[in-house]
Amino acid sequence: MKPQFFKSLKGYTKSDLLHDLFAGLMVAIIALPLSIALGIQSVPSDVSSNGIQFGIITAIVAGFFISFLGGSKFQIGGPTAAFVVILFGYLANPKIGVLGLAISGMMAGVLLILMGFLRVGSVMKFFPYPITIGFTTGIGVTLLIGQIKDLCGFESTGTEAIEKVVSYIENIKTFDLATFFIGAIGLACVIVIPKINKKIPSAFVALILCTIVTVILNQFAGTEIQTIGSKYGEVKAGFFPPDFSKIGDVHFPSLIIPSIVIAFLCAIESLLSATVAGSMTSTSFDANQELIGQGSANILSSLFGGLPATGAIARTAAGIENGARSPFTGMFHAVFVLIMYFALMGVMQFIPLAVFSAILISVAINMSRFPLFAKLTRFGVRDTIILLVTCILTIIFDLTYGVIGGVVVTFIVNIKSFKTGLKIHSENGTVKASGTIFFVNANRVIDALSKELESNEKVTLDLTDVERIDETALEKLSSFNKSVKKQNKELILLGANQKTSARIEKYYAVL
Repeated sequence: MKPQFFKSLKGYTKSDLLHDLFAGLMVAIIALPLSIALGIQSVPSDVSSNGIQFGIITAIVAGFFISFLGGSKFQIGGPTAAFVVILFGYLANPKIGVLGLAISGMMAGVLLILMGFLRVGSVMKFFPYPITIGFTTGIGVTLLIGQIKDLCGFESTGTEAIEKVVSYIENIKTFDLATFFIGAIGLACVIVIPKINKKIPSAFVALILCTIVTVILNQFAGTEIQTIGSKYGEVKAGFFPPDFSKIGDVHFPSLIIPSIVIAFLCAIESLLSATVAGSMTSTSFDANQELIGQGSANILSSLFGGLPATGAIARTAAGIENGARSPFTGMFHAVFVLIMYFALMGVMQFIPLAVFSAILISVAINMSRFPLFAKLTRFGVRDTIILLVTCILTIIFDLTYGVIGGVVVTFIVNIKSFKTGLKIHSENGTVKASGTIFFVNANRVIDALSKELESNEKVTLDLTDVERIDETALEKLSSFNKSVKKQNKELILLGANQKTSARIEKYYAVL
């Protein structure tokens, strides 16, 4: 295994450098407001450490080393929305707190490095698709609920989603119209601008516009819209390593589950992001090296005063869309964020908190993937149960319960599929499958098809003897078919029975 950065140096040109510089700058402009927003929302108000610094430091340190040491050519890392809800809970827990979270982040980093060396990255591809969508939607909904407080200026309490909703209802009279007006402007920017031109950094535009309007209203209209300065006072740029002198007070048993959860979520999110990048660019990545890079970055982020981090799909996609050529894009993005961190802290005090809520509402909506979630609930009873159990448990409790519940239900509802199994026969461009194709064996089908494509322009998947196919298998087939089309080759499905055909048609319009 070898970091992708060193592989990319071979044949690297001046043109590639200029493309990476520009792409890195554009990603940094997107990442700065997003990192601040994610940092603020990850840190409870009664915690002494500053969420702004947490978020930006994570983007700088983790963002640099995820690209430098990872296994993906285009991965951009940093703080992500998937971590916000769980980190808020950990920091609010007196048995964990800031130092405990830093140690958990480092322990998670070690776990990720071990996973990489043990080649667990290759195993992660067997993870059931409904569980991934279920907990992603659950986290998105929870994040969305959490933004109502700053968007509307509410006074509220509670760390869990249900507690927050109850608190909002109880404190409805504290609604502040001026704050909501600023939030609405920010929300309009982040929703409307991408529909006009996706290359315009909508979050950055929202931040500038909302700050100008807030300064005018607070100065001349007598409003008291809360800003970074009014809530946090002067925010200094710098790195703030954890105070390990109090390590004797840490309750280490309380850090075991957080470390595992952080490592697991980082592995899933980073490999998902790298997979998206690969499909956008028709390139492959080293999943195990990616885990090693993620682990190293999380250790360093925690040591420098940052939060746990992972690959960020939106920022990775933005890098590709702006001409990224190599891991230099992610490294340059981190450097540009570092420059802005020290250059712009003087004016950050005027930024309204409502604009960050608006930015994260947009992130939460995109993350929740409501249309896809609704589509999958119509797919089949078994997969719908897995999807709903995972999502509901994630919202009511947290990610840990959601994933564990989803995995338990997955194995229960697939007992028959395990017994049926799968047989594959390949010959002359045709792959004939017999039995059940589901999350455990779907990759065997993809591997067989890939092998046949090496020597054929067309490959046929014969489903005549297939009794059942699940969402995970169809998601993998759909992704595989996209890569086949990019190679100007063709995948043909043959002989699917009525039930299987109905499932395929429900999942995607054209395979």
